[in-house]
Amino acid sequence: MDGLVVVDARYVGPSPSGIGTYVRALLDRVPALAPDLAFHFWRHPSAPSALFDAPNVSSTVVRAQANGPSTLLWPARLDRFPNEGLLHMPYNILGRGVPLPAVVTLHDVMWLEQPECCDPRPWLRPIRQAFFAAGIRRALRTAERILTVSQASADDIVRLEPSAAPRIRVTPNACGPEFRAPNDPRAAQQRASELLATDAPFFLVVGLNQPSKRHADAVRAFAAMGKPGERLVLIQRRAAGRGLDRLVRTLGVSDRVLWQPALPRRDLIALLQSACLLVHPSSAEGFGIPVLEAMACGCPVLASDIATLREVAGGAAVHFPVGDVESLATAWRALADDPARRQELRAQGLQRATQFSWDRTARLTLEVYREVLEG
Repeated sequence: MDGLVVVDARYVGPSPSGIGTYVRALLDRVPALAPDLAFHFWRHPSAPSALFDAPNVSSTVVRAQANGPSTLLWPARLDRFPNEGLLHMPYNILGRGVPLPAVVTLHDVMWLEQPECCDPRPWLRPIRQAFFAAGIRRALRTAERILTVSQASADDIVRLEPSAAPRIRVTPNACGPEFRAPNDPRAAQQRASELLATDAPFFLVVGLNQPSKRHADAVRAFAAMGKPGERLVLIQRRAAGRGLDRLVRTLGVSDRVLWQPALPRRDLIALLQSACLLVHPSSAEGFGIPVLEAMACGCPVLASDIATLREVAGGAAVHFPVGDVESLATAWRALADDPARRQELRAQGLQRATQFSWDRTARLTLEVYREVLEG
């Protein structure tokens, strides 16, 4: 073997997340692309061992929390480090005293610029902000390479830390080939009706239930423009409905808003393939995987007008100003009433989605590994 790559893969665990999807995509691809390299993965105790079954892969179960004090303060104690090679930390932070050259994937800089968007709890937010700010700033100052998932995120990083510019590489997110237009639209619609217990036309909101996603804007806009026969479905990975249930009751749309927790992938795909529209009102994103997954499934997209989402959609979505509920409701109603425009967006989105590939992301990441290993 010509070099060793240690990857912290603990985000591949019991809780689905965008970062976990990203890490798993790398695990599934990079070792096979580089049989001359050795890979050692730190894995979550609940991660299936089959993920790490390759001739050039070894793994260690690391029980400490990925985004926890041990990772930030004493990373050298998590595992026995080799004398040479590199360490890839794929989830924003870098701990102190790492004895290898480090590659860090910095998905976004929200904890530095918009901490209120990351955690709604004012009593806990300062503690979490201090934690993440320390890990992110160490990565910006000392990582050999900084990977990020969009050019918009790269621009944000350089604005905060100009010295990082020559060390940044953009390795975009993607979605798997299972995200595609349905071979049998009727079967997809039937599955969606079973999941939602209704065959009413519906609009989707997908994402983590946190302030930056601005799901309340979608609820308010739906209350303003939705018709009695339509439904709004919010798929929220954590604490589905928390903080929004009172708003839904106040607006009088409790009977037309449906909550879904994290779903198996096949069910999420069936909903994306059957929805009238994906609504994505975020104020900040590192990438915006739900937008790409929707486009790949042939679901029209209505998204906030931020640099990241404009980049990902590439002209294949309708955009509205962040936080402007009236504009959102107007654009939403216009699309809901215009099947020809939705069909046009479907075609544009399907084409745009072909520009992203986990295989390409894995190859770009491997190029960075080789840069670092070769000095």
